[in-house]
This record gives sequence, C-alpha cells and structure tokens, in this order.
Amino acid sequence: MGWTPPTKFIVILTLITMVFGIFILVDLWFLSPSMLPAFSIGAINVWEIIVLVLFFLTWFLFFLGVKLKGI
Repeated sequence: MGWTPPTKFIVILTLITMVFGIFILVDLWFLSPSMLPAFSIGAINVWEIIVLVLFFLTWFLFFLGVKLKGI
C-alpha cells in the first residue's frame, strides 16, 4: 500500500475540527458554568453528538488525506 503525506490544507482542517471538538468536550465536562447554551432534545445533549461528529470528521478527513492524492 502506498502512503502519501497529507497536504497542509488537510492537516490544518483536521487540526481545527479536533480543536473545536476538544473545546466543546472540555466545556461540557470540566467547566462548571458552561459557556455553551443549553441545547438538548429530550434527554440527549446535542453538544455531545456534535463532539462525536467532529471527532469522526477529524479522523475521516485525515484518513482521506493520507489515502487519496491531491486533496
């Protein structure tokens, strides 16, 4: 299997999505007065779902950046 290093654009984009995800996660779990507004549907906290989506996008974009050439 060939390995191609990701472009700077992909590295910066994945870094930004990871930083946003970590910021939301730290805000939800470790800060007492949360800076984020209450955003829930029933018993589900939507911010946690957003964090999971951001972490998945980080992994997926970096995976595509390594596997595919030219992005």
